[in-house]
Amino acid sequence: MKISKIAIMAICLVSILNMGCSNKENDDKLSIKNIENDIPYIDMYSGEIDNNIINERYENVKKEELSYDIAYDYEVEDDGKINTGESDRITEVYLATGYDTNYRSILEGFTYYSEQNPVNLTYDEAIELVKKVLPDDIKQVDLRVDEELNKEYIYYESSKGNFMVGLCYGYEFNDENVEVVNKTKIVGIDYSKEKK
Repeated sequence: MKISKIAIMAICLVSILNMGCSNKENDDKLSIKNIENDIPYIDMYSGEIDNNIINERYENVKKEELSYDIAYDYEVEDDGKINTGESDRITEVYLATGYDTNYRSILEGFTYYSEQNPVNLTYDEAIELVKKVLPDDIKQVDLRVDEELNKEYIYYESSKGNFMVGLCYGYEFNDENVEVVNKTKIVGIDYSKEKK
């Protein structure tokens, strides 16, 4: 049986289009399902993150749609299949209660990493952003400052779990041209949720 060249080209074209649609479908699943933990990289190799996308997410966030699930690492295989696994990004914190508690990263799509994409916010602006994404019924239960990291940790309780927010302080030069910590300037915000 002889197969014509046109039939072979048609089969190849359909196969190529099918692979393209399959990858597009997987991309859509990632962006819709995991936007709250999707880090918007400009360039994956340099680690540069797009603050404009994060700013837009804060402006358009629908808090009721956030799941506060822990961040998951994902890997797209050659066949387009997506494998997810629990992230190994754990923050262990010693609380005032005297117990060791594990927190896992959440809301990475709303995180400003102070080292990679610092922002320039006042303390009050940072708190307003935190309130835009955490549950409405949050109640602050503790606040700790890590003087070595120049970072403040605010602990909240809510009906959707216990949260820890990290606020990284910025720096400025004083009159003697010495760089000093400015606790009213925030250059990074990150979120974690207690893992029970």
